[in-house]
Amino acid sequence: MYICLQPKKINGIVGEYKVPSNHQLAQNTSYGDNVYSLKITSMPETSFWFRIGVSGESNQMQPEVNGDPLTINEEGTQNPTYYNNISNGSDKAWKVSYTAGEYEYLTVNVDITEGATRRVWIEGKKTSTGGSGGPVVGPATDVEPGYYLVGNFFSPYNKGGEYNPGGDGTTINYKKHVYFKFEQQRDKSYSFSIPACLTAHAQILAVDEYDNKMVYGPGEVFNLHGAKDNTSAWPSTNEAVGTICGTTGAKTLVGSARMAEGNNYWNLVTRNDGVTDDDGMYTFSFRLDKDGNPSDWQVKHDANTRVTYFIDNKEGATAQPLYDTRTGGQGKFSDKMEAPLYFDGSNSYWAIDYIVNDVSSTGTLAQAKTATPDIHATKSVNNNSGTHDKLFFLGNGGVDYNSTSEYRDKVWANQKPFTLHLQGIKRIHYNPNKGNNDLSMQDGSYGLSGSIEIINGNADDAESLIKTMSMIGDAVEGTYDAATGNWQYTSTAGDMKYDDNEHCFSLTISTVDAKYAKSHFRFVANHDADQNWGETDNNITNNTGFARSAYDAADDGNHSCMAGDPNDVQFRKTAREDEEGFGSTTPNKKDILWNRPAGIWTIRFYPELDKDGKDISRYTISETKVIKMPFTYCVGKFIRTYSNNVAMAPVDDNVKVYEAYRYGKPENSENPQSQGTVYLRQLKYIPANMGVVLVGEVPEGESFSDYATLNFSLREAPAEMPLEGDNYTAVWTKADEYAGQEWNNYLKPTVMAIDNLGNADTDADGKILHRFFGLANFHSTNYYKQNGTGDDHIGFFRLTQNGRSDANKAYLSIPANAVVDGGVGKKFGYIDFNGQFLGNETDLNNQSLAKMAIVFDDEDNGGSTTAITEVKPNSTDGNASFYTLQGVKVSRPVKGVYIHNGKKFIK
Repeated sequence: MYICLQPKKINGIVGEYKVPSNHQLAQNTSYGDNVYSLKITSMPETSFWFRIGVSGESNQMQPEVNGDPLTINEEGTQNPTYYNNISNGSDKAWKVSYTAGEYEYLTVNVDITEGATRRVWIEGKKTSTGGSGGPVVGPATDVEPGYYLVGNFFSPYNKGGEYNPGGDGTTINYKKHVYFKFEQQRDKSYSFSIPACLTAHAQILAVDEYDNKMVYGPGEVFNLHGAKDNTSAWPSTNEAVGTICGTTGAKTLVGSARMAEGNNYWNLVTRNDGVTDDDGMYTFSFRLDKDGNPSDWQVKHDANTRVTYFIDNKEGATAQPLYDTRTGGQGKFSDKMEAPLYFDGSNSYWAIDYIVNDVSSTGTLAQAKTATPDIHATKSVNNNSGTHDKLFFLGNGGVDYNSTSEYRDKVWANQKPFTLHLQGIKRIHYNPNKGNNDLSMQDGSYGLSGSIEIINGNADDAESLIKTMSMIGDAVEGTYDAATGNWQYTSTAGDMKYDDNEHCFSLTISTVDAKYAKSHFRFVANHDADQNWGETDNNITNNTGFARSAYDAADDGNHSCMAGDPNDVQFRKTAREDEEGFGSTTPNKKDILWNRPAGIWTIRFYPELDKDGKDISRYTISETKVIKMPFTYCVGKFIRTYSNNVAMAPVDDNVKVYEAYRYGKPENSENPQSQGTVYLRQLKYIPANMGVVLVGEVPEGESFSDYATLNFSLREAPAEMPLEGDNYTAVWTKADEYAGQEWNNYLKPTVMAIDNLGNADTDADGKILHRFFGLANFHSTNYYKQNGTGDDHIGFFRLTQNGRSDANKAYLSIPANAVVDGGVGKKFGYIDFNGQFLGNETDLNNQSLAKMAIVFDDEDNGGSTTAITEVKPNSTDGNASFYTLQGVKVSRPVKGVYIHNGKKFIK
């Protein structure tokens, strides 16, 4: 039995519609003697197609209708959904679809019993860390830079682990619930709002770009309370306390590197105390002193506003506030709480809430009192609602918003998060008082139930989605045609990534002086020029309020575009029709001026999605000293190539930098199993405009599967060492050991992507000058895809004829003869043969790829390099020696992964 698959990678092997297939099913006697199964633990992101072949039968099992979707049954389902309408042939296939990351694994089952019992079905186990089945976020292990209000805000009655991230204890939680991030205001202060009904301790956590942490408090225990246990409330209703507003006895913020509350925190006691009942909201604010440390502070009470939140289930996500108002300090709130949420097809959200919508209901009140014994109706609201003194996570258990379920638009406590199964941004309305009493009375709901609603359409209304956001213009390399000056809207070079921590799209770029005060750009949605944001009509009319002409210009009424002074931009639907010059060599008055000098800059775009009928969003630009780059895990290493037009250095010693110093030819290039060797030398940092290989250290005690990614931090390097022309010998880590040797690096930088690189360059007569190679793993090569033979390993492989190199990457360029580039090839090695791996095709026929072993100079202990037998088809090797995955022979293995007798060996 075998399964014939659409050409996608399943369990690390690319499937094919061929007989026999390389995906074999095994007999599964738990279902019967004629049942066969294939467990799929690694699958394409969202779907695959298949049909089934039976050994000895000429035709294959297929559906009667091509593309018939198979229902995925929960593993262990007693009566799974089968597919019985089966025919024989090879022109149709079943389709299996799912949300990215939804399943830990899938199992395809087939019963080949003749007659009506011949059937196919599929089972799946949903993952506990991603997808619509209710992923649960663990504690954030890497807190993003910024300021956070930390405390013990979350009720211990949150059911952590299976349903949500859980609750807090009696003291401040510094690690698990880092959700409340302060936002910089136009007056340069920072602020964040929380419900005034909470009883908790609170401090400010400050995290810098280098992951240094400090906690700040008010210099002593400072009480914020209602009137129940005191003669008066502090602060008074709609008033403020703190050093900013001159409160007698208030002390400035005091910092500590010790993550413990000690005797230095705000002590909150609920204002919904049965006496004042002004409930409402507290806004915490602080300012930085001249040394950049949090200093003066204020807590302001607002009885006319309340706040709830949405939070993404992605690690590191922060809470997105939703505000609701009433007038006069009495009466009902409007229940119009909205926020734009970003969905990537697999993520989900919880509402964070504390409002019990009906404490007059006996069943609801009983549930609410389980968590808050003295809960009561908030008399000033006058609608039978009450408030808990802690926060809860509300979800809907993963019910599809487009389903017919009566609970499709409801959320209640201690449920898995809600997902809309869409990709892009949608504005979502939340109503804490429009839930369902039956849900509110369920055990574990604690009286909490609200509703969610998509504004302006259904979940599948693709027209109003922002699926991608890009910066387009001559300010962004790769997004314009230098010959014509026209902007390239379909370019991906300026694509921005959604930031769950900041609730915005962001992009980090490096600039040079030539761009300063001369370039323009716009924000473009979905690579569509008709969906763009430029300067606002109001700013242009008044000739003020847009981006300043220069970063360091005096305050001229225009915006610096920094975090405390963002620039508003306006959405323009039909730009090409009514704005002459947009996206051409003629700058348009509504284009945004790039006003930053040379450096590394992070641009953040905050889409508002026509909030309140206004087409206004905002953006900021901030200088960045530390950037996080994704490394891919492959066969024991986190590894990637890298380049930048700014000198960079690893923030920590968990990243090593290498250049490709020399190429060693194989002894017999006619032997299709021979391999060359690339010798890498370690560098002290990454010089500007230089291609390098970066290797990240695997965190101790953690394990990763192949193709997983992990961010490592790089920072702008100090001033580069004095260099003589292109002589970088001083940058070698072993510069003293290599004294007197010449500099060479065969790695070529691609700071900007090169889409049409190819696999070689030629002279005017068509003679090859250099052959190009990319850093990759064996299982991604054409040879492996066609033959499916050999264990995985890292190496340099020949690029295909349509090869490309992505932005901030590098490729290997080796001379084709000894005289190229003034004889560089003679000194440092050249490759004068086709260099294909396991084949001697021509350079233009790249059905297989060249392979080269890698030797890192800080890991080479004198062992010789050799071909690794794991990639030799139909070959055996009785050699008892041990080799590293880079082909280095070692006398004895230490901790790590090795090749021994052609097999992987883990020490």
